Amino acid sequence: MYIANPIYDSVFKFLLDDNKVAKIILSALIGQKVVELAFKPTEHLERAEEAGVKYTIFRMDFSAKVQIEDGSLNTVIIELQKAKLPDDILRFRRYLASAYKDKENIRKVETEQGKSTSVAIPIIAVYILGHPLKGIEAPVVRIGRSYIDAATGDEIKTKHEFIEGISHNALIIQLPALKQRRRTSLEKLLALFDPSSKKADDEHLLNIKEEDVPLKYRSVFRRLLKAAQTPEIQMQMEDEDEYLESLMNYERALAIQDNLIAEKNKALVAKDKELAESKKMVAEKNNSLAEKINALVEKDKALVAKDKELAENRSIIEALKKKLKTADR
Repeated sequence: MYIANPIYDSVFKFLLDDNKVAKIILSALIGQKVVELAFKPTEHLERAEEAGVKYTIFRMDFSAKVQIEDGSLNTVIIELQKAKLPDDILRFRRYLASAYKDKENIRKVETEQGKSTSVAIPIIAVYILGHPLKGIEAPVVRIGRSYIDAATGDEIKTKHEFIEGISHNALIIQLPALKQRRRTSLEKLLALFDPSSKKADDEHLLNIKEEDVPLKYRSVFRRLLKAAQTPEIQMQMEDEDEYLESLMNYERALAIQDNLIAEKNKALVAKDKELAESKKMVAEKNNSLAEKINALVEKDKALVAKDKELAENRSIIEALKKKLKTADR
């Protein structure tokens, strides 16, 4: 049977719009049972321009406030990324920063003195990637925090709202690394995301047998089955493909432009080097010419000195001649 590919923003939103399905997915992701949640997808319109043509790129971020069995409250932010783009990390950091700044991620509590105070809700970041991370083979990577006594190396078991409020756990899922792996409960859920199950001629659809899906995830499967049969969802997936292709074209155009600039800079460096060598040759010729001129000047000085000496000798001779004539008389 063919289900909609949930790596698409529109399909993932359709999934989480069903409260029961959203609880199942978020419980599997954070590894704790979610008893209550408030889901909030956020749409973003980003302006871009390629070859003088302006277009709009649609993005969606997902966040949910979840209450788990022990009564604690968390904010889960989820990022889906189909293809690797140059600004991924910066965009993820911006979204994470906005989650930290969001006043909705603060709750009011009463102190022991009966006063009201604000406490930051801990954040869990989930990144579902449609591309692999080089050098990391694990399909699911959990990044957790530990409180460690720096002097002894012992783990501190007590949690504190200050530390919880300024740091966060994260979950990174690289879908291409799943490769039909079904070892854990989460990997069995992620089978519904596995790109190796794509329909050969349509990446909007995944070929999954319902009997292969664990009973506790059947409602997720059926929700995706419904998405695949919803024309509006199909159209939205096509729109996302167009947006992504536009963005990729934009990035390719930037790369070509960067290469052209690099080549021009390389040519300028070569010309600068050639000009510097020419200047060096001219300077060397000028130095040689200056040396020749100096040599000629020295020769002229020597000739002037000889002419002067010769003139003086002639004067002496003339004086002697005059004395001889006077003596003869």
